Amino acid sequence: MYNRINYGIHSICPFRITDGLPYGILKVLGGGTMTLSSEFEELFGGSNKFAWAVEAKTISSEWTASVKSLPDFMFELFLGATVVTTVASAAGTVDGFANVLDSASVPVLHATTGIATVTAKSGGTADLKDGVYIIKAVTSTTVDVYGLTDIEYQKVGATNTLTLLESQKITASPLTIVASTATEIVGLGVEMTGGSGSIGMTVDDTARFHINSAHDGVSEISIGSGATIFPEHRQLCLGQKRADGSVFEMELFKVVGSGMPIPFEEQSFSIPELSMKLVQDSTEDKVAVIRAKKGV
Repeated sequence: MYNRINYGIHSICPFRITDGLPYGILKVLGGGTMTLSSEFEELFGGSNKFAWAVEAKTISSEWTASVKSLPDFMFELFLGATVVTTVASAAGTVDGFANVLDSASVPVLHATTGIATVTAKSGGTADLKDGVYIIKAVTSTTVDVYGLTDIEYQKVGATNTLTLLESQKITASPLTIVASTATEIVGLGVEMTGGSGSIGMTVDDTARFHINSAHDGVSEISIGSGATIFPEHRQLCLGQKRADGSVFEMELFKVVGSGMPIPFEEQSFSIPELSMKLVQDSTEDKVAVIRAKKGV
């Protein structure tokens, strides 16, 4: 008799049902468990306290995994997300300039009467600081700037640091917007260029922009679209290769994942616990197959 032993976990690889190509591979793992559980129908009768007959009813097929990394494809499979990736930039990127409060025909972002563009300042790469920033019109020609996080305000290597003032404001006094002229937001590595005409923004209107300092790529992961789907896929899961060369492998033929917690815990890594359902593949006539290689 061979005492088969499975030890540890090596990898989980989700792959497409249609063409067999992988979404990617998960190797920073805490574990995984496949559970097949059944409900029972029991027949009782007369004075007997015990069932006369028992039949298994429907079987719930589940696969759970503790995953310690967050690649893009996990958001696609388990949150139905759309992922757009920005290529690496040693200079950093400034984007997402858009009006927020637009109460009249002369908002903050306006090609003629407001701020036409917000861009990285030439030579200001070291000062770029991650975060979302809000521009508020103080008068028709001046603005204040607010930051929604201070995560890089004291950035090492920056020419200038930033200090939070009241209500998250980062400008000590309002900045003047001049037509067709760049106005620097000191300490942020960014400049605002006025529109081509007579500047006349509506007081208290706001706009926003986003900064990513020097990076090796940025993923923007959009969750919650009305067209959200959770792709059915296959998975190949392997236990750790044992000292005798034995390998325990499990292939899941139709996996449906819907939902993924994203923990933010003090001084802890984010480790989502994934819950998935396994569906029988009618072509293969199976839910899963286990391949157990015996070492030599």
